[in-house]
Amino acid sequence: MMQAQETKLCDVSIYPYYRGIPIEVEPVIKNGVGRHVVGQLLSQTYHALTLDHADMVDDVHVGATYSCSAVTEDGSALKTHWLYCTSVEPVLTFGITQNLSQNNSFAPLMPHIENPLIQVEELTDLVATFPSPLHAVGLAQAQIGHRGWLVMTRVNSPDAMGLSIECPSLPPAFCEGTGNIMISAKSVRTLQTISFGSLTCVSATDPALFLQHDS
Repeated sequence: MMQAQETKLCDVSIYPYYRGIPIEVEPVIKNGVGRHVVGQLLSQTYHALTLDHADMVDDVHVGATYSCSAVTEDGSALKTHWLYCTSVEPVLTFGITQNLSQNNSFAPLMPHIENPLIQVEELTDLVATFPSPLHAVGLAQAQIGHRGWLVMTRVNSPDAMGLSIECPSLPPAFCEGTGNIMISAKSVRTLQTISFGSLTCVSATDPALFLQHDS
């Protein structure tokens, strides 16, 4: 549901990538050293490439698309998914995000993604409403946390909103992948109560994460 893997790379070569156009290309970057991250968040997958050192052979343009070949630490050859250039200064970065639930849904990934979540509002008194485990019909409520955050994702296209809960106390039924969860919480800043329905449990560990699943 929410995972990421980083691979260190050397001997990185970057080539222009022209989708749907078969044409011979020469590398615009050679002898690069950096790291490649592949992550997934719900139905969204993202790829990020950061180059710490490289030889620039030709101009590289933000927003243009490129392909990458490289060698991993164990000597294996690697070819990445095609990527957008997302910055050239002070560090060369490339990245793409793809919505797996929609055909050909690609967008540039913002540079320097270290955490796919943005904390936008501190919350307290987080309460979940869910089908009662004791009755065939009816709802149960449980206090699942005293501190959390309203969050939005940096990597989704479109972006997703949800809740991150610190030191959670979750009912046994709240495992990763559980959907149709309703959670209400109070804003620490305004004391207003906000409610979210149709949440999916992305992480049941600390911090717990519930996001609105894009369709």
